[in-house]
Order: sequence, then structure tokens, then C-alpha cells
Amino acid sequence: MPTIAVLGGTGAQGGSVVRQLQKSSTWKIRILTRNANSDKAKALNSQGIEVVAADVNDEASLVNAFKGIDAIFAVTTYWESVLSLGRDGAGEEELQQLKNVANAAQKTPTLSHFIVSSLPPAEKSSGGQFPVPHLDYKAKAVDWIKEALPELYSKTSQIWPGWYPTNLATLPMVRFLEIPGSYGGYLFTQPSKPSSLLPIVGDIDHNFGIVVEGLLKAGKKAYEKIAVVITEYLPFTDVVRVFEEVTGKRAAYAEISDEAAIKLYGVYGAEYAAQLRWSEKVPNWEQIDPQSVISLEELGVKDKLIGFKGALETLKARIV
Repeated sequence: MPTIAVLGGTGAQGGSVVRQLQKSSTWKIRILTRNANSDKAKALNSQGIEVVAADVNDEASLVNAFKGIDAIFAVTTYWESVLSLGRDGAGEEELQQLKNVANAAQKTPTLSHFIVSSLPPAEKSSGGQFPVPHLDYKAKAVDWIKEALPELYSKTSQIWPGWYPTNLATLPMVRFLEIPGSYGGYLFTQPSKPSSLLPIVGDIDHNFGIVVEGLLKAGKKAYEKIAVVITEYLPFTDVVRVFEEVTGKRAAYAEISDEAAIKLYGVYGAEYAAQLRWSEKVPNWEQIDPQSVISLEELGVKDKLIGFKGALETLKARIV
């Protein structure tokens, strides 16, 4: 039975991959984590999942952790460092981490499939108008793999996840806010036009692992391809409408300026505003590199995914 190494196995993306692959007897799972003795790691180990200590900042640890591996799912975290390193500094760190992972993967002779969680090149696709570091540095890493490690790139698939509905439950700057004195009314304020389209991943916990499994099943057909995980593109006014339908609460949308977002949320607000303004300019991810896209239909997974409304049904108790 082949073995897949999963980075970020306790996070949203990696956790979804682990849960989906646990349902089949096709793959053995090896989770890579900085602390193999953590409670989360021990819980996974008790489920029969191999847990190995490795750090994306330490290439040698990755080489050791990848021994005998047939497939790799790679994901890195930009947001952990943005406060300490700044927007571009966090991006540079993420770029180096992905280089470390790729170099270690290249040194794994048993590897047949490298799946990397990436995002569209915002600056490039907007003609330089909208640099968005948490997108751009992931894209730069893939470009580097293509140039520096062509053999690895020849068996690489990218997966681009859209906007997470879970943001509505976990991120203060993305929450619907109940307005005092409104008798139960909510306000959704974002640095984006009401008509701008939000590329939504749907239920990330459910959908992401299904698409990764689809890429693994596709094998060579998915090499040098991009799977765009977006269930729908919704204007912000429709995001509000679905919120009202699911929660039964009254809600309205209001655009705020980028300056207001930055004043309220600092570097996080700056990065998020840049992403949403880029989305106004480049609304359709499938058209950014259409030759490279492998559709959800081609992967045979489109009908298995849960959309925005279904995701909100799951999150209902956490968003009001």
C-alpha cells in the first residue's frame, strides 16, 4: 500500500486530507509535525496514523521524514509570521519553506506525486497592480520548482483553495457584527465593492480532502495541473443573502475603505484588503492559467462537494 506524507495534518487543509484518506484503504498516512509528542499528534497516532517529527524550516528533517514516501501533500502557513515579519517578510519565509519541502521531495526516489497547496499569482495576473504576498509567494515557489527542479515539477499538482466560510467564525475582521440597538440586525463590512465576486471554497473541512484524493486518483493526468477548489463565486450582497437564509437574521453589507481596514486591523487588514481588491480586478481563477486547470468535473469530485450555504449550515451556531 502506498504512503502519503501530509504536512499540516492538524490544520484545516491537511486535516481534511487525513480524514478523507482515512475513509479508504488505498493510502497509508504519515503526518509530519514539529512536535510529534503533542496531544494532537498522540491522538492521531492512536488512530493508527504514523506521526513523524519534521520542520519545514529544516530541510534535513524533511528528507528523513519523506523516506519511502509515494506522495506528498505540502502546505505552509503565511499568517503565523505576518505580525512579526511583515507582509513580504512572511512571504519570503513561506517561499523558503516551500523550497525546503521541494528540495527534500526531489531527494525522495520513491516519490510519484507531489501535491502543493498554492494560490494564484495576484501581482502577475493583475499586471503588477495588486501584489498580495500571501498569494504571490506561494506562486513564486511553484515557479521556482518549475525552473530549478523540473523533474519534481513534472509530477507536481497544484491545488488552489478559495475563500474559507470558516473565516466568518474565526476571524474578527470577517465576522458579521450584531449592531446594538438594531433589534437583532447584523452588518457585514469588507474592503470590497458589494458587487465584487468572492471565490468561495465551500466547506473546507469536507471539500479539500476530496479534491486531493481526486488528484491522487487522477495520477499522471493531474501532473503539471491546477485544481481550483471553488464551489461558487458570489457577490457580497449574495453572501449576506445566504447568511440571512441560514441564520434567520437580518443583515446588510457595507464597503469600507482599505485605509479603514488597515486602521482597524493593521497588517492583517492591509493584506486582506489587497486580496479583495485584486479579486475585483481578477474575479475568475480558472481563467488565470486556463491551459493548466484540471476541472473538478474531470477529477470526478464536483458533485461530492458542499457549497457555501451548506458550509454556513454547519457553522450556524458559531456565526451568530
